[in-house]
Amino acid sequence: MPTAPCRDGARRRAFAATAVMVSALSVLCGCVASKYRLAKKDTPPAEVIGIAFPAAAPLQATLASLITYGGPGSWKREALWDEYVVQLVNQGDRPLTVDAATLLDFKGTSYAAGSDPWALEKQSRELERQYRDHGEAFLRAAGPGVAIVGAGAVAGSAATAAIVSPVVAGAAIAAVVVLPVYYVSVLGINHHNRNAVMAEFGRRRLALPLALAPGETRTGSLFFPMVRSPGSLALHGTGESAATTAALPLGFLSALHVPTSPAGDGTR
Repeated sequence: MPTAPCRDGARRRAFAATAVMVSALSVLCGCVASKYRLAKKDTPPAEVIGIAFPAAAPLQATLASLITYGGPGSWKREALWDEYVVQLVNQGDRPLTVDAATLLDFKGTSYAAGSDPWALEKQSRELERQYRDHGEAFLRAAGPGVAIVGAGAVAGSAATAAIVSPVVAGAAIAAVVVLPVYYVSVLGINHHNRNAVMAEFGRRRLALPLALAPGETRTGSLFFPMVRSPGSLALHGTGESAATTAALPLGFLSALHVPTSPAGDGTR
């Protein structure tokens, strides 16, 4: 029969092993990535803007709405991009192709519409860093000036059971068994959420080039990195006879991603 000192040593080793396991579980909880989570169901719908682009026959374009980080109409939490919803109409009697879309900032720098949500998020983070490096305050949200519980509970219960066990072997087994099972659960959740984001992004995105038949109307989203104080949104098209560009000045969005004060950076 083990002596008292041996039993005390075993308990200490069990506690240490379990503490490591619980710490690892806490880290894994963070692995349920927020960047893959969809927005809450009570998010209000997008606000209608409905501003028409200046005439650029035969292409008629309208900015239907703008969806920003955490704002009305947002469908992904912490979406590091801006979603410009546009309506396009071919008013001509011949086919028309919208080849590209570009967003200019207030300095005249041009940004192309993105086709990959993760590349857009990376680009937005880089822009955010560049703005701040140049002393330009940045707000991820639009700004005041612009109109897994189940898997975690299972893992937590198992960890608690391991803590009350005085047997080193029991704690070791718990650490070996619980962590991989929970890790697989986390991977499954992230994989599911990531696929959901990709599917919704693809469903909403206006893929370019886009062919429009005579009289055809299409509505969809153009995704851009989070550009501070955008200057204009341009749509570039080609027809059978000539090229056309429809450009909308965005002076009404000059406060986009600009905080009221440098201290109000709005990042998380």
